Amino acid sequence: MPPVKPARNWWLWGGAIGFLVAMTWWSAVGIGFSMTELACNITGGGRLLQESWPPDFGFLPRLVDPFMETIYIAIIGTVVGGILAIPIAVLAARNLTLGPLVWFADRNFMNVLRTLPDLFWAMLFATAVGFGPVAGALALSVFTIAVVSKLWSESLEAIDMGLPEAVRSVGGTWLQMVQFGAIPQGLQHYVSYVLYAFELNVRASMVLGLVGAGGIGMILETQRANFEYERVTVIILSVLVAVLVIEQISESIRKKLT
Repeated sequence: MPPVKPARNWWLWGGAIGFLVAMTWWSAVGIGFSMTELACNITGGGRLLQESWPPDFGFLPRLVDPFMETIYIAIIGTVVGGILAIPIAVLAARNLTLGPLVWFADRNFMNVLRTLPDLFWAMLFATAVGFGPVAGALALSVFTIAVVSKLWSESLEAIDMGLPEAVRSVGGTWLQMVQFGAIPQGLQHYVSYVLYAFELNVRASMVLGLVGAGGIGMILETQRANFEYERVTVIILSVLVAVLVIEQISESIRKKLT
């Protein structure tokens, strides 16, 4: 006898789809979206594509130094932010924190870091320390703290508390409990999150350069402002290739950790 298929709740599906359509329409009206204006201006987009092709590959040698600066910024931001995220993530985990007040303060600190975008931090640090790669590295450090601490704190909350409790039961301190009972269980996830943050930082450093925070983004903004769209295409393609290579390397490292 064939298995009986469960009846589908068409009313629920219809209501959900209708709600999404209504919200999308309401949002489109709120931002003044118009298909007529889009159709009228689409020729401008076609003209931009024509001016962007073919890419000026002769510009590639001039991208080596800015691109390496982008990698330097991403590495510093990932390493510094990844290290500083460790205590923040531990104190943000309910099962490991020192108390409800510490957990509350740490969680709100994380919320502040995540609420302000990396572009804001780049502008802030550019004003504080001057335009250049240092501002970009500081901005990405804050961005990495926000990403890694949030993700890893949730992973730490899901660990088996048997080992940490065993460390405490034999007279271990809170720090020893975290060091020998909790962190070893969450180390694999931590490395995975740091690699993920590095991938994000390579992309983000390209955007941060638009506000003077160093890297290949600064030369991208210069070429865009000069309407050198063939060079802009080369810059975008080079970053795309680099991001794909970094993703493959990170993915292979994650597979070896599992």
